[in-house]
Amino acid sequence: MSAQGADQEAYDINQRLALVCIDDADRKAEVSAAVQELGYRPQFGENPAHVLDRIRKNSYEVVVVDEAFQGSSPQDHPVLKHLQWMPMTLRRYVFVALLGPELKTYDNMTAFSRSVNLVVNYNDVAQIKPILQRGIADNDQFYRVLRQVLQEAGKR
Repeated sequence: MSAQGADQEAYDINQRLALVCIDDADRKAEVSAAVQELGYRPQFGENPAHVLDRIRKNSYEVVVVDEAFQGSSPQDHPVLKHLQWMPMTLRRYVFVALLGPELKTYDNMTAFSRSVNLVVNYNDVAQIKPILQRGIADNDQFYRVLRQVLQEAGKR
């Protein structure tokens, strides 16, 4: 498939998209398979500039980011910074999971401090499907009433 064909597929309004920003081939494969099984079509970030361009052009429901993506550090991560500064009217519709070697899976305080919905330790990536499934379900439950009100008010 050509690059143009891949970009055209991204605009299928009926397809739920997930953006995967992971360098390690094994973790990338695990996450990609999990999001596909959960009903999302994974797209992959090549580098931070490519990711930011994809986020501007597409509506992702799920974003999974490795804290070391393309040499980033937790303190200076261009993808996370962009997501943190995204307007809340858009951000509340995007579920963001952060992977890292020092993170404790399901640590809500760390997730809150990093402005993500879920944190996952590298050691738990083998169980990423149920972890994401639970995290997405919890997030959907948390925002359900707000999203209904916004929809009824014509704001989404």
